[in-house]
Amino acid sequence: MMTMNFFGTELESCSESTAAAACVAAGGTSETGRMQSNAQQFRNDTYPKEAFVSMNTLRKNRVLCDVILEAGDVEVPVHKLVVASCSPYFMAMFNGKMSESKAERVKLKGIEGKALIQLVEYVYTAQIEITEENVQALLPAASLLELTFVRESCCCFLQSQLHPSNCLGIRQFADIHACSDLLSHARSFTEQHFSDVVRGEEFHNLSCQQVCELINSDQLSVSSEEMVFEAVVGWVRSDLAHRSQYMPRLLEHVRLPLMPSDYLVERVEQEVLVKNNDLCKDYLIEAMKYHLLSAEHRATMKIPRTRPRTPKGMPKCMYVVGGQAPKAIRSVECYDFKDDRWRQVSEMTSRRCRAGVAVFQGCIWAVGGFNGSLRVRTVDKYDPLTDCWSPGATMEARRSTLGAAVLHDMLYAVGGFDGSTGLNTAEVYDPKVGEWRSITPMNTRRSSVGVAVLGGLLYAVGGYDGVSRNCLLSVECFSTVTKTWSFVSEMSTRRSGAGVGVVDGLLYAVGGHDGPLVKKSAEVYNPATNSWSPISDMNMCRRNAGVASVNGLLYVVGGDDGSCNLVSVEYYNPRTDSWTLLPTTMSTGRSYAGVAVIDKML
Repeated sequence: MMTMNFFGTELESCSESTAAAACVAAGGTSETGRMQSNAQQFRNDTYPKEAFVSMNTLRKNRVLCDVILEAGDVEVPVHKLVVASCSPYFMAMFNGKMSESKAERVKLKGIEGKALIQLVEYVYTAQIEITEENVQALLPAASLLELTFVRESCCCFLQSQLHPSNCLGIRQFADIHACSDLLSHARSFTEQHFSDVVRGEEFHNLSCQQVCELINSDQLSVSSEEMVFEAVVGWVRSDLAHRSQYMPRLLEHVRLPLMPSDYLVERVEQEVLVKNNDLCKDYLIEAMKYHLLSAEHRATMKIPRTRPRTPKGMPKCMYVVGGQAPKAIRSVECYDFKDDRWRQVSEMTSRRCRAGVAVFQGCIWAVGGFNGSLRVRTVDKYDPLTDCWSPGATMEARRSTLGAAVLHDMLYAVGGFDGSTGLNTAEVYDPKVGEWRSITPMNTRRSSVGVAVLGGLLYAVGGYDGVSRNCLLSVECFSTVTKTWSFVSEMSTRRSGAGVGVVDGLLYAVGGHDGPLVKKSAEVYNPATNSWSPISDMNMCRRNAGVASVNGLLYVVGGDDGSCNLVSVEYYNPRTDSWTLLPTTMSTGRSYAGVAVIDKML
């Protein structure tokens, strides 16, 4: 008989199946170099999977099954050993002294038949498909059977599906089934997208208590407290006969003192639901008294309705809409502040530069502008949820180089150029009637005007009047109470095509030009003192740049320096009076682009 000697881990002959298995040599050598052990360990990594495949085949053929699970009209034969090994629920049932341990049939209550079939399939295959149609049945069934992976997967799926149209329903579902992480995410999502949520059917189906809990949150993300008031009025009016009685209870959680006094007088006081209720009028009087107090006395009035909301920081995205590069373009770029990167989103339906751009009703509105041939009065709206552009209501006048801003939930278009003359006219879009209408004209014709909202007033800054052929120093503001424009202090220098933005209650004017001279200087307006003060110069000369305020910083995007369009972005920090260039740049240099900042879609 031939002796076979094995040395080291060499294998002279291996079948393909053996070669596929993992091989671990357990041998070692002594100081003399001889092998102390010739043992080798082999492991078949595919064995568990193959075993479960075989067991699932047996189950489907009803071979060696020792119990039948019933849910409704559905019967599912299984192997006790398999389901007990994967589910603590079945382990307790079949391994203890419960009557079911010896039963041939076990009826499961609180589980739908289709859900049971899927969960048994998961136990044997470790795979499950979760859809909008089955998740509401799967999650509670997985919770009952203690299939933790499936339960957590359902929560992850629902979290990925959060949308303003369904977040309230998901929030309630998570609460019912004690899914704490999902509940927290749904609550935060609802608070962060409040302006979109209140326009949906789910909001109007809430109970009074649920509405109170929502609007009472300090983390509610709203551009103004007026939005909360309008949401409450809308909820009540959707079932006026039954809900009017709840108005005082709801108004208790609306922070009326934080609203501008003109809005309190013009809107809240005139609202029938408030006017006809003594308790509601008490809240209004409280707010009016608050506005009569000095700043020092206001600070001592510490009640829930005077506490500012402090929404959690939501990741932001900055959209740069159209512009000249060097001709009018359709392109839209988006900067993700969290990821520090630019990306392209859907283009506008037509070329557009020199437009007014603002965020209104959860969408980005591009108003008027120049299409490369004509000054236009058309409007396009971009929905970040669908990444689609759609037409909006057409303005009354053709306008390019105009300014656009939102005040008291109305969209304003101010000044501009109609192709032949600079405009002193302005108009407002009322979403309730879906139409534009003219407002009082400005005192001065202003094209290439900067527009912003501060302290409940609409400001028009600088520009070019087209009559004197001078760039402008002057600034005027519009009051919705008096319906008039009033001049405020002039800037220190003439600025046409300046970037205008608001940070922490102050109005900034940056860059622009005075004839051929493009500026890098900037200044800030304090409404409390009615005065302008210089701030540090930008890194680059810029005119016709876009401006946006994000997290206490003022971003200036693109523009031109008098010779070429710019791809760069820089931001101003008021706390350090310094400018910093953003490390990443746009893919396209553009001037006369509009800029808007919205919450990042998660």
